[in-house]
Amino acid sequence: MSAPRGGRGPSGPWGRLKNVPTDALDSMAILTPSTRLLDLKTQETYYNRIVERYMKFCAASGGGPALDAQFASLSISSSYTNDEDDHQPLKSWPAGPGPPPAPARSTSHELSTILLAMRKLREAIVSTGRTDTFSQRAYIFIIRASLLIQSLESYLPALLHLLQNIHPVQQLPAPELHEFVGYHILDIACRQHDFAAAYAMRTAYRYSDRRVDKILEALVHDNWLLFWRMRRGVDGYQKRLVDLAVEGVRMHALKCVGRAYLTVDRTFVEKAAEMEWNRLKRECNVGWELEGEKVVVRRVRER
Repeated sequence: MSAPRGGRGPSGPWGRLKNVPTDALDSMAILTPSTRLLDLKTQETYYNRIVERYMKFCAASGGGPALDAQFASLSISSSYTNDEDDHQPLKSWPAGPGPPPAPARSTSHELSTILLAMRKLREAIVSTGRTDTFSQRAYIFIIRASLLIQSLESYLPALLHLLQNIHPVQQLPAPELHEFVGYHILDIACRQHDFAAAYAMRTAYRYSDRRVDKILEALVHDNWLLFWRMRRGVDGYQKRLVDLAVEGVRMHALKCVGRAYLTVDRTFVEKAAEMEWNRLKRECNVGWELEGEKVVVRRVRER
């Protein structure tokens, strides 16, 4: 059989295969020095694509509790470590008020794609040594989005780079500096439980914020009533960080109730633990018994 004339490939099904569509965010990877993302203009274009995809995702989810459930449904590994960060290993984010509905595969994939794209952009900015206004804007978006998505692996390296590398060269405006220093203080106190370091950070930046100060006070003094009250008063971003201390505060409150009372009102236990009774039995393995509206913590043994 003679070869096709003019160098044309064979006709038929094999010559009519279409190119597989590729995701615009997935297609850009930082693997070699010749990567497209090392170009400054390309970084800005890529950032705009990430913001657009993120806003479309938020709009499609309907916002509010539905959006929170979508964020909470994304399972993120908690074993991430950063060679440049000497803090404690990151732990997973605590669960929400109840088990979130299982997300569609496309939803989970979309969130994972956005997180991966944000990481690629961070690596590109670090590789090119950018400390300009664009890098500020990109890192501010990444930190805020990562907090809402509940991705410690994304927000913490970005927060440290913004405060330690970008801010000394390209100073943040006062409101943004106050915001992100507050996030760092809450992270140190609520995740790492290093209160001395949190107060040292507060002093170094001359930071003052009533809600953050009260959260620190509540954690230092084991004042769970103050902690729950201030937790209800912080904004959405701060609440994501405050939630990292919820489990420890709740267990401490339950231990205090267990040591101090024989019987106690159910409403008092729920207020102390900031959780409904049935959820306490199910999620915290509380072994106390409920008799009417009274919780029997311990029974006195008859002699």
